Amino acid sequence: MLKIENLNYSVDNKSLLKNISCCFKRGKLTGILGANGSGKSTFLKSIIGFLSVDSGTIILDEKDISNLSREEISKLIAYLPQKTNRITGFTGKEFLSLGRIPHIKNIFKGLDNEDKKEIDLVIERLNLLPLVDKPILNLSGGEYQQLLLGRVFVQNGEVLMLDEPTSALDINHSLTFLTHLKKELIDKNKIGIIVIHDINLASLFCDNIIFLKNGEIRYLGNPKEVLTEDILEDIYGYLPKIFKSKNDIYVVPKKEVL
Repeated sequence: MLKIENLNYSVDNKSLLKNISCCFKRGKLTGILGANGSGKSTFLKSIIGFLSVDSGTIILDEKDISNLSREEISKLIAYLPQKTNRITGFTGKEFLSLGRIPHIKNIFKGLDNEDKKEIDLVIERLNLLPLVDKPILNLSGGEYQQLLLGRVFVQNGEVLMLDEPTSALDINHSLTFLTHLKKELIDKNKIGIIVIHDINLASLFCDNIIFLKNGEIRYLGNPKEVLTEDILEDIYGYLPKIFKSKNDIYVVPKKEVL
């Protein structure tokens, strides 16, 4: 379990995260949603230690994250930021290999057979074979995003944290990736946290949803509990139309906001 207690973070006396407390369970995918500027990316960066929080604790399996080295954290948490710069001179497979850096046992020998096996398994699972020999700079935005997602899997952390991972993907690749992500979390008993703007994708794949507003957790629950017209109007400032069946929820804008 990943447990956050009373997390606070501010910049220039402006509070960006306020008393954040929540738990993330193994085998589950939690979606972090909210309007632009609500604190979603800041929340993820505070968990991984990119930001020095004012107060609060972050505990992963009884380990205080603040007491761990950067190397130890990178073995436990695989993080995909919202924006990444392309590295020149790398092929797709070489780029994927970067995900194994935290696990390399001997820096002089480089990747061992276990590392190479992990990379090959991810290439097969995510259907990345057409990209492995291509130079990174020759890839489209969507192809590059697929490799970024693959690198997260290759890193094989106990926690997978992804900031808008489907933003550059078409609907087919978005559904495929999120299906693989859910399977990874369930099969390997991992923790998944995803910042996502697509409410319908969140309703399909997230076990729980956290809505942030002004740096605070405004709502927390499963999709059926928190995807309501009142809550979405409070978070986003418009009144949507929600269609619910026994197993699914679909959200669309009402005609007057189109």
